[in-house]
Amino acid sequence: MNYTTVLWDLDGTILDSAPGVFASFVHTFETLGLPVPPAEQMRTFLGPPLEVTFGETLGYDAEVAARCLATYREIYLNGGQAVNANIFDGVLDVIAASKAAGLPNSLATSKGISGVKIVGEHFDFLDLFDVLGAADLEKGRSTKSAVVEYALAELAAQGADLSRTVLIGDRIHDIEGAREHGIEVILVKWGYGDESEWAQADAVAETADELRELLGL
Repeated sequence: MNYTTVLWDLDGTILDSAPGVFASFVHTFETLGLPVPPAEQMRTFLGPPLEVTFGETLGYDAEVAARCLATYREIYLNGGQAVNANIFDGVLDVIAASKAAGLPNSLATSKGISGVKIVGEHFDFLDLFDVLGAADLEKGRSTKSAVVEYALAELAAQGADLSRTVLIGDRIHDIEGAREHGIEVILVKWGYGDESEWAQADAVAETADELRELLGL
């Protein structure tokens, strides 16, 4: 594939953040006296923006959802849960190969910028990216589409060739956000998606080596 620019989702694509995310959700619900959903339901919380999870998915009203969001972020960022994670095998090597090949690379994640910087510094991968495309509520950027829009604008300002951009992700939200900008999508099977999501991608990678081949590296 002759891609000119690569966007990268973070959770479920680069980072196995499930342990810290699950712990933060459980602590949030317990702290606020809310019922703790079963583990199989919480697995679906991996990927979508937190506003979607607390609002649309769980059906909390705006006030309760806001309290959940604030509590979760406090626990996740300040309680050390952000680094309760692992890097998926081989994926950083693929990003490094993409960078070495001269392709512009940007994160495009619904994770907040503070969390991105914490885990990025902890696992030492921030220098692989030309742009840190992340959610930022203070700037009104929370959806995947908004994050992708921001990443593309920043890359364009740097002179990146966006004529054939691809987003590497793992969930349907990655597909939906990319499609709004006419971008191709490769989903990785090591993340949190399922067959119904994979079927909607332009391509699917089971391993980091397969992803490298799909990117033509």
